[in-house]
Formats: sequence, structure tokens, C-alpha cells
Amino acid sequence: MQRRDLIKKLALLPLMGNLGFKETQLPPNLNKAQKNRLIIDTHVETWNFDERFPFKHPENPNLKVSIEAPIENQIKQMADYGLRYGVLINPRYYGWDNSYMANCLKTYPNHFVAHGLLNPEDPKIVENLKYWVKEHGFQGMRFSPIYDPKSTWLNSPEHYPLWKEAEKLGVVFNYYILPHQMPMLEDMAERFPGVKIVVDHAGKPDLKAANGWEEFRKMFALKRFPQVWISNSEPYEMSEIKKYPYKDTLPFYKAIYEEFGPEQLIWGTGYPFPRWELPMDKELEFVDKYCSFYTEHDKDLLMGKNALKIWNFPK
Repeated sequence: MQRRDLIKKLALLPLMGNLGFKETQLPPNLNKAQKNRLIIDTHVETWNFDERFPFKHPENPNLKVSIEAPIENQIKQMADYGLRYGVLINPRYYGWDNSYMANCLKTYPNHFVAHGLLNPEDPKIVENLKYWVKEHGFQGMRFSPIYDPKSTWLNSPEHYPLWKEAEKLGVVFNYYILPHQMPMLEDMAERFPGVKIVVDHAGKPDLKAANGWEEFRKMFALKRFPQVWISNSEPYEMSEIKKYPYKDTLPFYKAIYEEFGPEQLIWGTGYPFPRWELPMDKELEFVDKYCSFYTEHDKDLLMGKNALKIWNFPK
């Protein structure tokens, strides 16, 4: 089933944020190792239909969204599945306005750290970074050159002041990026080693491209930087077969593991309930059962301990 079709079906379901949670919707299904493991979801995009936080999608200003995925749903899942912390990532729905993430962080300060979005071509980008970090306590920003495949702003001299300020503030940058854009990120990692970098969603390899592996391997040049981590997340987006457990993605996750090692990998999901691809129990099962190349020690690092090196979570 295509995502758009499933979204339409989910739109007919009662929204948890409006009608309350049903215990039967998210049954706990943790094995012993999961119960004893520190689990941190490093990619939580959450949104609601509160009029205080209007959508301003930069590429699609007339976007219509059928379902909510409010922060309260993530709180419920964290309790059900033993997740200790989460990293809030402003979904693109809100554009450059990070107010809903700021509200979530203020409401649940013991559960989350937050990343916002910045317009990469705004001449006031440095001032905007300082505002969200100093005034609202954000620990990072996400950039998405994937939406502009021909862009060159990532490593442009105009962005040097942004990275210098990020080094001063201790800010984390995560990148939603295409394989051919990796050399630009490599350039900036070399120039500004004080900025921690997360590459989202395994670097978005194209499984159907004839030269997919050749392009994918461009990301491996980043392994020499200890301040870079790869998020081995969202197999459903990468997969071409679109059927759990997405076996066509496993060679790519294994290659990342073999190149970067367990110390430079993190785990994240994408959305709280009602996520349309994988419920939380399957997200956890995918790592525990199907990524058989991970040892138990590797999983401890991937699922939580590595994130402690990147963000300052609530004590």
C-alpha cells in the first residue's frame, strides 16, 4: 500500500490527541534485552493542528495534512516501550518556524532535546541560529539539501560564519542529504571539526539506481571524522519492495556498520503514533531480529549510548 493511500485510511481513525489513548493500540512487546537497554529515539518529527502553529511548508505552501502526530503520542510510546529520551526534529510542515518544537520542549523538558530548521539562504541565518539556541534551548538544527539537488549552499563560504557560530555554541547539525552531496558535507566536516554532524536515514541510498552502490559509497569518506554519526533509520523509505522487514535494505545498513563501526551509528524512528510505515514494536524488532550483524553491545551503542555523546539530555 502506498503511503498516500494509507494516510487516507488513517485519517478515518480517531485521533489519539483528541479522544485519548487506547491501551490496546500499542501493546508492550519488549524482550529482556530491550527492557534493560537505554533507548533514545534520535529522530522524532511531531506535529498537530493547533492554530497557534500554522503550517508553512517551504516547497509546498498549500500542503494538506490528513493526520496529526502530536507530542502526546510520543510520550505514550516512550512509556509503553521503555524509551528514555527523544530528539525532536521540526518537520518541514512548519517551515522555518520552530515554535511547536519549542512548545514541546517546554512542556516535556525531562524527555527531549530539540532541533529546528533554518532557511539555509537567509542572510540572517547566524542570528536565527543564536535565537533558537539561546532563547529556546535548542541543541541543533536540521538542513535538507535533498529538496534542492543542485544546491551548493551547504559548503559555500556564506555558510562558514554559521558553522563557526555552531562550534562556539556546541550545536549539532543533522543533514537530510543525497549521496552526490556528501563531498560538500565532507568539506565542512574538515573545516569545522567542532560541529557534531548526523547524517539522516542512512544517507538516502537509491536502491533502484544503476550506480546506486557507487553513489552510496561517497558517504564512507565521512568515517574518518569522529564528530560524524550515521542514523541507520527509516528502512521503509529506502526499500523498493516496501514489505517488512525490508530485506533489500539490509546490505546497505550492514555496509554502513562495517565501514563506520558501531561507535558512529545511532537509531531513530521518524514519527510517533500513528506512524504509517512501522509501529514501534516493529521498529525495535527490525534492529533486534533482522539486523543480525549487530552484537548486543553494538545495539546498546546504536540504540542509546552513542546519542549521549552527541546531545546533552536532561539529567
